[in-house]
Amino acid sequence: MDNKIKEVIILGNHIQALGIARMAAAVGRRVSLYNSHGASVARFSNTCNAFYLFRDKQHLLELLLERTGPRDAMLVATNDNLIGFMADHYELLSEKFFLSIPRPEVVQVCFNKRDTYRKAMELGIPIPESHFPDNREELAELAGRVAFPVILKPAIMYKFHSATGKKVFFCEDAEALKRNYEQILGIIPPDEVIVQQFLTGGAKHLYSFGSFFAEGQVYGSLVANRIRQKPMDFGISTSFAHTIIMPELEKVSEDFLRAIDYFGLSEVEFMYDEASGAYRFIEINPRAWKWHSIANKLDINLVGMMLDFLEGRPITKRRNERPNVAWIERLTDTFVALNEIRKGRLSIREYFATLRMAKESAAWSLRDPLPAIIYILMAPYLFFKRN
Repeated sequence: MDNKIKEVIILGNHIQALGIARMAAAVGRRVSLYNSHGASVARFSNTCNAFYLFRDKQHLLELLLERTGPRDAMLVATNDNLIGFMADHYELLSEKFFLSIPRPEVVQVCFNKRDTYRKAMELGIPIPESHFPDNREELAELAGRVAFPVILKPAIMYKFHSATGKKVFFCEDAEALKRNYEQILGIIPPDEVIVQQFLTGGAKHLYSFGSFFAEGQVYGSLVANRIRQKPMDFGISTSFAHTIIMPELEKVSEDFLRAIDYFGLSEVEFMYDEASGAYRFIEINPRAWKWHSIANKLDINLVGMMLDFLEGRPITKRRNERPNVAWIERLTDTFVALNEIRKGRLSIREYFATLRMAKESAAWSLRDPLPAIIYILMAPYLFFKRN
């Protein structure tokens, strides 16, 4: 029987795109990549059948709408900016493509952390102590009563990070909070500002539930501890993660996804709060996350499951039950680990113990070696481009 969905069209680039391309090719789909610049690791994969360059979102929309023929391709975006693009044109794009994202109002709940946290609180899911000041007067009142240190963060991360290269402003006292608030108002409006409890412990306390979820059910899932990231304190890029069995985080994540009627791949993030002993909900990424290809080591093809669901095929549910299976982005992780060893926060013994775990590499594959070679060659460019 011919597949209803014959092609997976990936919007975006980097390691996420490579992982998606390999998963799609593994279940016999043609892969096309659309990206805004030519320096693309996934472009050089033997799983990528075609590459298209777009100038901006309007040009991307025009390229996609130029396609003719049957509705036989699925669109997948690799970053929040392009998830937003798909949500903005949801009705128009869904006429021509199968979409891998939830409805736009659900994307909004995931994107806007004010909405995310309010939904979590409504469900009784623990979050870091969070406040949503809408003006300077509310901020000044808050500065007089919160326990410091705190972080000042945006409700919508990808816009803020594009402008600043940061995820948060760290505030050690009331003066720093007021000073950083003035700075943040030059980047985002007051109704996107969040003042939040600073959770100690760093990356060793970061956990994620990754899954394909649809119609109230988890079809494929895993939980991982993201023990190394760059930078370590407020990371924008995981460099090493390993699986862990945590039924309590699975249940909380499933409850949240079910409550917002989620569809698609997602990463629900938590951080362990040393002070209270609770796992606190941090955010949800409504897309394939950077290290999603760890699922290959677990025999859980999340992209294949989504294709089967959209085609109405039966799916065998898979929940990971193997701890200490890892994912590594070796170039970045070597830099991160050496820096942590230098600071005395990671022992050489601990580092090599993680390297002995069964691992999925971010780029290297014996069946598809060129992306890893290109990745090494492009490392200087990627370092400055992504920092």
